[in-house]
Amino acid sequence: MLHHRLTTPNTGRRLRDSDYDPAPDTIEATQLRRLASTVLSKTPEDLSALAETNPMLVWEWIEAFRKEKLAAEAEARYWSAAAAALATATPDTFRTAAE
Repeated sequence: MLHHRLTTPNTGRRLRDSDYDPAPDTIEATQLRRLASTVLSKTPEDLSALAETNPMLVWEWIEAFRKEKLAAEAEARYWSAAAAALATATPDTFRTAAE
């Protein structure tokens, strides 16, 4: 999941909305979410018509969604591994580390 930085990295100064310059990957992720939302709001007939008139566009969108899904699954595995590592910690482990 991508998060927006609310302060400047070196000064800690709070940013105004007009100061925020989003990274291209943030913009792309936002656009993909909006596209997915739009696709999900369409009827099967609408999607069939789109696939018939512009099949390459539909395949590009499918590929973009597939890549986003793979990235999300990798991120989920990362967070799961971190949570599992914490879950295996016992109070004895904490005492040993502190000593």
